[in-house]
Amino acid sequence: MAARAKKDDEPDKVVDEPDRPRAKTEAEGATSTWINALDEIVPGIEVVDRDLVFEGGASADLVAVDPSGRLYLVQRTHEDADRAVLEALDAACLMRGQTELLVRHCGEGRVNPERAPRLLVVCSGPDARLVERLSALGDAGVLVLAQRTVKSAAGERSYLVRLDPSSRAVVGPSGVAAFLRSLPARLEPLGSALVERMERLDEELVASGDSTTLVWRLSGEVLAKVERIGELLQASVAPQHEPLPLAEVADLDELVERALGRLVRVLGLTRKERPLGGPPPARERSDEPLLTPEEIQAFRE
Repeated sequence: MAARAKKDDEPDKVVDEPDRPRAKTEAEGATSTWINALDEIVPGIEVVDRDLVFEGGASADLVAVDPSGRLYLVQRTHEDADRAVLEALDAACLMRGQTELLVRHCGEGRVNPERAPRLLVVCSGPDARLVERLSALGDAGVLVLAQRTVKSAAGERSYLVRLDPSSRAVVGPSGVAAFLRSLPARLEPLGSALVERMERLDEELVASGDSTTLVWRLSGEVLAKVERIGELLQASVAPQHEPLPLAEVADLDELVERALGRLVRVLGLTRKERPLGGPPPARERSDEPLLTPEEIQAFRE
């Protein structure tokens, strides 16, 4: 009897059950869907960090890198359109002013600092005004996306699509035409010569902009930018964007020379394959100029 009482006094042993995999919630499933869909917008993109918050208020839901080493910040908008625009502005300023910080955070061997970073903004719902406001940041490297769902007998699938403001077609001329039309009379010869000289750099250059700014790109990379500031024109060449005032046609020589140097580097980036996740290719050091004096003179004439 004593032995039985002792056995009854022992506490019941708790048997540990093996951990069962936690089922994904509906919100987590939706998040996973649009993250996976990023690969259709940027093939080979790899998420390297999440939920980033920087000093000064800038934030990003995701940080990713594509096979070429270009860095992407990804934001998901909320119902508050004003907040979405401010968050995009903060992120755009961070990309432009603190690129070195982003590179160090994500790993210098993974990110190629020669590639201009981009901001992908995924809109949670249809809002034409929000799209219009965000698309105005296109020259700052902002790309506006939206999630679209297609249902069929085979099931349901979500896609990410690029959004462009529908009102662009009806607001009047844009790009080169708008920029040249807005110039004061004394700057018209300079503006025409500027556009002509830049077009001669490479037939694949694409110009975009509005009445105050022109941006030239090659394979998506920013080459140079010209802004009208009051009655003056100011140019800059990526990636440093050091200001270069343009007062007369002769000033275009310096701009063309700088743009040619950037052009050679961009062509090297777009035409050389770089291993996934590997460090950027070492720059070849040479005392020879990128172009011969004869080639530079040909562009100046």
